[in-house]
Amino acid sequence: MSTQKPIQLEILQSLPTQRNYGPLDHWDGHARITGPCGDTMEYWLQIAEGRILRANFTTTGCESSRAAGSMAAELAVGRSLPEAARLGQQDVLQALGGLPKESEHCALLAANTLKAAVGDYQARQPADPQRGECSGVS
Repeated sequence: MSTQKPIQLEILQSLPTQRNYGPLDHWDGHARITGPCGDTMEYWLQIAEGRILRANFTTTGCESSRAAGSMAAELAVGRSLPEAARLGQQDVLQALGGLPKESEHCALLAANTLKAAVGDYQARQPADPQRGECSGVS
């Protein structure tokens, strides 16, 4: 069994800072989740016309957590909100080329936090009067 890490992970880990690491000054959706392992991940999203324009993150976790957070952010950019919300652990793992077994939970934390940031944006939107409650007219 090989102990080499996937090349994508090595590349992400060698970067001093990812371009999507750190909070956004102006954001439309935000979420922070602390996973069972104790790592905390946070996302900030900029959204226009139902698509994610920018996705930035931070994490208190290890290199695998940072790689997963960065990859989930990259995967989200350009997607519609429903598409981004459907991104899951396996999508992140596949895009990374895998993570060490003991670090696969980092991809789950990234996907869950991204989904929560999409949900935060949606919760901040005013109710659509076309889908609202009945006006009381029968």
